Amino acid sequence: MDWCSVSCFHGVNARGLKRLEQVAHYRTYAAGGSIFVEGAPCAGLYVVVEGMVKIYRISPEGRLHTLSLLKPHATFNEVAAVDGRANPYNAVAVTQARVAHIAHDTLMELLATERDLLKSYVQALAHVNREYIERLEDMTFRSIPSRLAKLFLHETTYADTIAETPTQLSQEAIASILGTTREVAGRALRSLLNAGLLKKRGRGVYIADRAGLEHLAETNEMPQVSLETRSDC
Repeated sequence: MDWCSVSCFHGVNARGLKRLEQVAHYRTYAAGGSIFVEGAPCAGLYVVVEGMVKIYRISPEGRLHTLSLLKPHATFNEVAAVDGRANPYNAVAVTQARVAHIAHDTLMELLATERDLLKSYVQALAHVNREYIERLEDMTFRSIPSRLAKLFLHETTYADTIAETPTQLSQEAIASILGTTREVAGRALRSLLNAGLLKKRGRGVYIADRAGLEHLAETNEMPQVSLETRSDC
């Protein structure tokens, strides 16, 4: 495990990295396997080593809302791993996934004795906080097409799951990420396709007009005239 590639541990000295490897426990989950559930006692800190992990919550009405789709070497449950309280969401393996796990008590001991590790971890928590503030702002002030544009433009924590190569996410999965229904997500996707911001080939969706998507993401307004599709898209 290359702990230097984990955002929580950037800048940690060699001794700290060695201690991380000594205390980490590795676990493998089959696709669909539950890693931990919301409301259960603190599961500690996790790092995705291989595969993909989905972080999600379920509303009182039973609707699933995807918070993040994580690839190596993303971390999750960072806050609960520090305060020791219940897990704030559910985590499930999307594909077969291998994760590294550090228990709450062990992590707290490391943070108390390794200054570089503490500094790096606090900075990572600040980044997590900023991401969720941005997500809340999106949910409050942005239209569904604007959120969808941001999804394609790599401006969110789940960005690397949709790129300028065909997306493998279904409309249901996109709806779950954007916090809406499949029907609304489908209409938003069609509006971006009709405006020439995206293009479809077979079952794949590509960026056709990056400048137009950026305008929609930044202003919350659909561009009046879509620019011509660029050759580098």
